[in-house]
Amino acid sequence: MAGGQVAVVAVGAPSEKLAEILAKEGHSFLAFDDVEALLKQAESRPALIVLWVENASSGLTRCVEPLTRAFLETPLIVACRSIERWGIRAALTAGAAGIVLWKDLATTLGPCAQAVQAGQACVPRTQWRQLEPPALSSREKQILGLVVMGYTNGLIAQQLFLAESTVKSHLSSAFRKLGVRSRNEAVNLILDPERGLGMGILALGGEPVAPTLAAV
Repeated sequence: MAGGQVAVVAVGAPSEKLAEILAKEGHSFLAFDDVEALLKQAESRPALIVLWVENASSGLTRCVEPLTRAFLETPLIVACRSIERWGIRAALTAGAAGIVLWKDLATTLGPCAQAVQAGQACVPRTQWRQLEPPALSSREKQILGLVVMGYTNGLIAQQLFLAESTVKSHLSSAFRKLGVRSRNEAVNLILDPERGLGMGILALGGEPVAPTLAAV
């Protein structure tokens, strides 16, 4: 692979679309069917990697990390149809420098490529809030930690010396911040290592808090 080329990891329609846009932007490129095919070219040094991920809701880290480890100096852009919840944070944590969505490829891939090659991170403006973990209060983290441990609202209330209605109120607030609608969704999100939300939640879950005059 010649220096300065873009490595495109995609097949089918996504590969054709990415190639078309890159060509219009004046980039030369080589296409690879999968991550393994590009890893076999680890001695090469592409100027940029564009990785198509069909399902960005699962396995994103497993796709991104091998490439960012093998090509340490090469910025990587993830292209996908959609990305949910804290997927952008997971992608950036794994080493990706940019995210572009399928519906916006024609207008965003070129500018994103320029940005990441200049050392900047680039994500859709509509999803920038995913870059930082949700601002959960200490009490919300405690309660979520106990939810992960299987505690019911009643048991959580006993453990933390709170009224059960207060526990429900904190859970409702935490669910909104996490973007989930149920205990199961919250647990799955917290335990998902790719999303990186467990740290700071599970550590507080089992710590009893002394009763105070007013519930927090």
